Amino acid sequence: MLVHESLGERVYKSLRDLILSQAYPPGSKLNVEQLCRNLGVSRTPVWDAMRRLETEGLVSTVPRHGVFVLNYGLDKVHGLFAVRGVLEGLAGRQAAAQGDAAREALEGPMERLTSAAAARDLEVYSRAAIDFHDAILAAARNQVLGRLLENVYAQILVLRLRSLHLPDRLDSSIAEHSEIFAAIVAGEGERAERLSRAHADHVLEDALAFTHGILPAASSLGAEPIARR
Repeated sequence: MLVHESLGERVYKSLRDLILSQAYPPGSKLNVEQLCRNLGVSRTPVWDAMRRLETEGLVSTVPRHGVFVLNYGLDKVHGLFAVRGVLEGLAGRQAAAQGDAAREALEGPMERLTSAAAARDLEVYSRAAIDFHDAILAAARNQVLGRLLENVYAQILVLRLRSLHLPDRLDSSIAEHSEIFAAIVAGEGERAERLSRAHADHVLEDALAFTHGILPAASSLGAEPIARR
């Protein structure tokens, strides 16, 4: 028999994967009772999972109304990614000036990205992609820039992860990361900045696909679609 912690982790991962794969579109209300019945578990692990998902920015609890998959407005998405592009471009340029230190910081995440892409493992790839950008930020050695980007990343985590579930996005993503890596380790700051900003623009395009409503139908596993605002 699974221990409670293992069961809770499985419930969390199941719900998280369903949200990230768009089985529950942004704005959907999650029917907790239905989720419990379909997953064959009590309310406790489901509510524990909801709390974890809320800290990650995937869901939002509205008092007296329920739990909803977080929905991003167009203005906020544009604003966040505009800032992301500028800041990541600067991070790429400054990392490229660090020589061998940047290569050492980026080689591990780049290897994990390549391996996960070859295995078509979206979960591992998405985490490796985040590690890759964090490594660029660390290599840039700019604490002010780091604090600014970390704030932006915290707000767009769900959009960064969701983008990889679009058809063919994985192939273009690994190509973009490979080019950024090559530019940084070659010390080509201007090119690294340009590629980093282009990458942010591409992820923005994917995020806008979701906010414009290009979404599959909601899953029957406890999602209640509501009107988009």
